[in-house]
Amino acid sequence: MNYKHRLTSAIFTVIATSIPSLSFAAAQLEEVVVTAERREASVQDVPVAVSAYDRVMMENLQLNDSLDLINVVPNLFGGNNTGLGTANMYYLRAQGNDESIATFDPPVGTYVDDVYITRQNANNFSLFDVERIEVLRGPQGTLYGRNTTGGAISVVMRKPGEEMGGYLEAGAGSFGRTQLRAGIDMPLSDTVLTKFSAFKVEDDGYLKNSIDGKDYNATDQQGIRGALRFLSDGVTWDLSVDYAEIEASNIHGALDGDDRVSASRLSGGLPAPYQQKSSLYGNKVETLNLTSNISIDVGGGTASIIVGQRNLDQEFMINFPNALSDDFFAIDNVSEHNMFSAEVKWSGNVMNDRMYISTGLYMMDEDNKTDFTDYLDYGVLLGMPTMAFFIPLADRILTNTTESAAVYLQADIKVSENGTLTVGGRYTNEEKEVGFSGSITTEDLIAANVPILQDESKFTPRIAYAHTFSENVMGYASATNGFKSGGWNARATSGIAAQPFGPEEIWSYEAGIRADLMDGRLRTNITAFYSDVEDLQTTSATPSGQFLTTNAGGMEVTGFEAEITALLTDTWQVYGVVGLQDAKYIDLPDGCVAPNTSYAAYDSDCNAAEPKRSPDETFTLGTNVTFDMNGMELKPYGLVRYIGPNYVGTINGGKNTSSTIVNAGISFAPSNDAWSLNVECKNCTDEKYFTSNLFLGYYNMPRTYMASIEYKFGAR
Repeated sequence: MNYKHRLTSAIFTVIATSIPSLSFAAAQLEEVVVTAERREASVQDVPVAVSAYDRVMMENLQLNDSLDLINVVPNLFGGNNTGLGTANMYYLRAQGNDESIATFDPPVGTYVDDVYITRQNANNFSLFDVERIEVLRGPQGTLYGRNTTGGAISVVMRKPGEEMGGYLEAGAGSFGRTQLRAGIDMPLSDTVLTKFSAFKVEDDGYLKNSIDGKDYNATDQQGIRGALRFLSDGVTWDLSVDYAEIEASNIHGALDGDDRVSASRLSGGLPAPYQQKSSLYGNKVETLNLTSNISIDVGGGTASIIVGQRNLDQEFMINFPNALSDDFFAIDNVSEHNMFSAEVKWSGNVMNDRMYISTGLYMMDEDNKTDFTDYLDYGVLLGMPTMAFFIPLADRILTNTTESAAVYLQADIKVSENGTLTVGGRYTNEEKEVGFSGSITTEDLIAANVPILQDESKFTPRIAYAHTFSENVMGYASATNGFKSGGWNARATSGIAAQPFGPEEIWSYEAGIRADLMDGRLRTNITAFYSDVEDLQTTSATPSGQFLTTNAGGMEVTGFEAEITALLTDTWQVYGVVGLQDAKYIDLPDGCVAPNTSYAAYDSDCNAAEPKRSPDETFTLGTNVTFDMNGMELKPYGLVRYIGPNYVGTINGGKNTSSTIVNAGISFAPSNDAWSLNVECKNCTDEKYFTSNLFLGYYNMPRTYMASIEYKFGAR
């Protein structure tokens, strides 16, 4: 029996053998409330495949930043983008995108307090003062809007409290890491509540450069957030603003034993006579976000006006290696990204409570400006890899805009005492425009018959039926349509190469069972799904340095997901996660010629490739238990994540064998929870696997340790 079969057996053996002991537990699993259907409901009652984590679960699962979700969500694989430690590539049910330039949109959308984050450049953020995280699997094109063919990650921040209280946390860890986080609720009256929070995280980096002797891939993050809540009769207004500066890179490192090393000569900047646009070697983003949500009780329901403003500035100068040189290719980039969105929606019961309706209007405007230069080291090409001889391939300014408008409606109709029929749809119109200046111009695109405008309209329906078999068991079946709009190959070095790619579309079919058993001590969420993707957008990199995104044909994904949580005693909890999927390309385009370098869905011999970052199996087995020690509580916790074999690059590049990640920790606190001491490690066994492949493979994060102490006061 191989390892993955042993681990699968272990998960079910732990759950099965523990069931008899459940009779000794008096407590119940806590209810998890989600807004997966844009209204509050128990996660056990919604006909959607959703994984939800409240504050306690985030602590037990060591969800400290958004990338940590890859260790707990079924059929989710991911990592930092090549070069950019602020950008996460999420591949959910084989749907994902590894490009962060502004003419590409990720199929796994990220939302913070119902406001969409358009750019993948800064979707990796610290999870502090977070109330809840929800990961919705499969297309979410009806209620959660644009570009969610793979799913949506929804972060719900904590709202200001009605009583004075707060916390202060300080920590230190490996690679010289220091961490400070703090928050305070300060109500000004019964109707005006405020919250302020801040964080600061630094480390020295884990990548040793053999040329200058310094460490890179360091982290330097700081941010502040203020939130205001106004309460009056039938009206709630939540207003928040946050600002963050984040330096975090994912510069390629080769392995020297257990160490990550680089031989880049660009750590001191571009050599003369080139004028570097970015002020640093590495990656930095600054974000300023404003969110306003006004909820008004009206018409027997709730009307909401949700406004979001997202401003992102980014600069980076990063090298990309090949087999001959760590500086084979380099990008010097400075960009500005501004997004404004507004949504008006109404939700409520009608027809004597036999129907619940969610309907609304949505609009979004986005403006992006990217000034970037690509360099190739011709010293390598001339057979002199130790000589820096950088030549710019292209120096251009990219501007692109998006105007998106949509109307949606979803109705949950009680068709019987135990049955609910859900029907809904969203109509979206999206206009995009692109322009260039510099070594490539808009006129070059026009002369090459490359369209500079894209105008797309799409109706995405959903139908589902949920049946309540008993008070604690619900089953459902659904069919959902989603689409992701097109774009341009903006990394092109000539006008004709800036070819557009069209939208991709998906139909997803699900059937699931949600059950709370054993008097609320055993929770099982089981889902089977089939996804049919047409015109899949995927990216490949050619040996010449061209980045080509095409509509690769189609993809079918068949899968199974299970999330099982058992409360063995009042203080001992065990959970298991199973993700199984079989992804394969279908209906591939003609024209592949071996050796293939341009068609992303073929291998080098023009056989159908394996879809990237889509392991057939992902398993998680975890536990946490609390021991009472004379008024003090000791709680060890940990999890094991198994990831099946997979390829992380197109054309079957970057092959991974199976990997096993171990996270563990222990906390010590008094029973009144006034303070706590916590020690934990991530990737405790320092397991290494590829997350990306661009000329060479990029590794996951190394083993890290962290110790922290938290003090709570007031109503916190």
